[in-house]
Amino acid sequence: MGLFRKKDRTKAEGTRVIGVTGAGRGMGTTHFSVLAANYLRSGCGRKTAVLEWNRHGDFARFGSVCTGFTAAESRYRIQDVDFYPDSAGKVLAECLHMGYEEILIDFGELNEKVCEELSRCRKIFLLVSFTEWQPGAFWKPASWEERAAQNGWSCLAAFGSEESRLKWNKRPRPTVRRIPFSEDAFTVTGPVMEFMRTIL
Repeated sequence: MGLFRKKDRTKAEGTRVIGVTGAGRGMGTTHFSVLAANYLRSGCGRKTAVLEWNRHGDFARFGSVCTGFTAAESRYRIQDVDFYPDSAGKVLAECLHMGYEEILIDFGELNEKVCEELSRCRKIFLLVSFTEWQPGAFWKPASWEERAAQNGWSCLAAFGSEESRLKWNKRPRPTVRRIPFSEDAFTVTGPVMEFMRTIL
């Protein structure tokens, strides 16, 4: 089932839906989603929600730590950003009617089903890694590389060799930009704010 039913599209015109996915596991999609959401809320004053569209369980874990709630919640509000753990299409449909200006979806690892859903997002970020033990996660499925180039996805990397990233960018492939280091995804530093301004 797609992200939007036809009747939702008109009501969602004022909402930007941003898809975040990784070329493999451990690419940093959750960290980036949280960081981007905090920038959009604290730096731009945009009403923002983040949906966990995977079964990793990260949102429930950090949500309980940050809020002190011991029981599982359907939504955690942290620094004025709403986080929805283990979400699905129904949650997105509800969020589209709640006045959010920005909705980020953390899809986790890229796969065929995620590719279908990404086509409905207004902006898409594909996270890759240049660490020595993860190159296959990005290089192996060439179709992802081709789709990124054809569909204008923004490719980013938080981890791995800077030398490898620069070598990658010399070839006719989707350019990969480096995400500034951020020790805490809930703290938007000056360099992170400047970077987010250029991509969002």
